[in-house]
Amino acid sequence: MFNWVFKTVVGRWVTGILVALLLGGAALKWHNFKEGLIHKGQQVCVQEINKETVQQLQDALAAEKVARAELSAQLTAIATENQASRDRRVELEKQLSAAQRAMAEQRKNDETYKAWADAPLPAGVGERLRDQAAAGHSGAVRDDRN
Repeated sequence: MFNWVFKTVVGRWVTGILVALLLGGAALKWHNFKEGLIHKGQQVCVQEINKETVQQLQDALAAEKVARAELSAQLTAIATENQASRDRRVELEKQLSAAQRAMAEQRKNDETYKAWADAPLPAGVGERLRDQAAAGHSGAVRDDRN
């Protein structure tokens, strides 16, 4: 029944075309299979790269959080130290102000005593001071006569 296929020219052409179509279809299927594998491999590679990138980004974010916490702690310590320095400065300024007031008072007293030193002693006071010094009296000078 199919003897004409192999014996006639038309049959040979039909058989050749059918074989060519079969081989072409098989080649196309093989090509599509290879492309599918390549595409799937590329997707797997991209997924792996994405996983690595996400992991690196998460690591960088964690490191950033740690660095931020450290800087925050340092800033808090510096702020505390600055406040303590301000408190010490205020206290030292108070002490300086008190010392300056004491020095001004001392200068005023020194000027008063200098004015007194330039003035002559009242009558009899010099003799009494000399007598007491000669007697070895080291106490305060009192005028018992007044």
